[in-house]
Amino acid sequence: MTSIKEVAKKAGVSTATVSAVINQNKYVSEELRLRIEDSIEELNYRPNRVARRLKGKKTNLIGVTVTELTNPFYPNMLKGIENLAYQQNYNLILSTTGDDEDKEYRLLESMLNQGVDGIILSTVDNHESNTLKLVEDENIPYILINRAPAHYNHSMVCVDSIKVGETATEKLIQLGHERISFVGGKRQNSFDREKGFRKAMNHHGLKIDESLIIDGDYDSNKTYKIAKKLYELPKDIRPTAIFAASDMMAFAVARGYLDNGAKIPEEISIIGADNIPFSKDFRIPLTTVDVQSRNIGRRGFELLNELIKNKGNYSHQQILLDPKLIERSSTLSIL
Repeated sequence: MTSIKEVAKKAGVSTATVSAVINQNKYVSEELRLRIEDSIEELNYRPNRVARRLKGKKTNLIGVTVTELTNPFYPNMLKGIENLAYQQNYNLILSTTGDDEDKEYRLLESMLNQGVDGIILSTVDNHESNTLKLVEDENIPYILINRAPAHYNHSMVCVDSIKVGETATEKLIQLGHERISFVGGKRQNSFDREKGFRKAMNHHGLKIDESLIIDGDYDSNKTYKIAKKLYELPKDIRPTAIFAASDMMAFAVARGYLDNGAKIPEEISIIGADNIPFSKDFRIPLTTVDVQSRNIGRRGFELLNELIKNKGNYSHQQILLDPKLIERSSTLSIL
């Protein structure tokens, strides 16, 4: 993705001179103008969307990306964004990426071409993400919410996922469980929740069976099959409790056990994370860790709105929200 800096470098001028040509708001010699226009064409630079921002023309549009809408976590988070956006006269452009980075990149390009004033990304947790590079090159106000790369130093609002893992695991240990399985996936949130799981286990001097650290890939079908295999293990090596990195995976684990005749929580304690709206209405109301999904959305919009208003004169904030244990019927003491 070409940036205005690269155009300026190729043309041998300052970025301010490139901006002047794009906006036609300052005299530039014919020779310089042609040189800059040639550089723009050669580098396939898209000045139109940049020009709108350089001229300070607001569209009152905010772009938002989420992984999916089938997981109730995301609509709840979006509600937090939407409520405040409406109060500030903003409209949202929403895109679902399905964790497909190529799709995410194309959708973001479309948002930029529509002249959004800022972007909220809830789908990026990799420093090498092309999407992240795109918004940085475009110099547009943006923040990350819910997911972010490790050691991220730009503006973000997330729950403290290490604490999520600690909170869930501490509860299971308090109930007497020592042989605990962790079911996660290839996302930074899950990696951090696994760190919290390991931290709590190590704190209590409990052995971690690496064969019970399982990648469910945030896929319900895969996680359902994992549950069946766990239940079929010999009783002496079978886990007595499972911590799943999301409620959706916890539901799949529970279905896998129930469909094979197991009793929850008598034979297996299950705890999830997210506290999505219907977790309390599941066949076995799910013990979970609340991650403040709506508050993530609210705080995320507040932070982005601040970036937009200050037009670059701001310091980045990394906001980590505290999780909270929600006890229901899917966990049981074995003491």
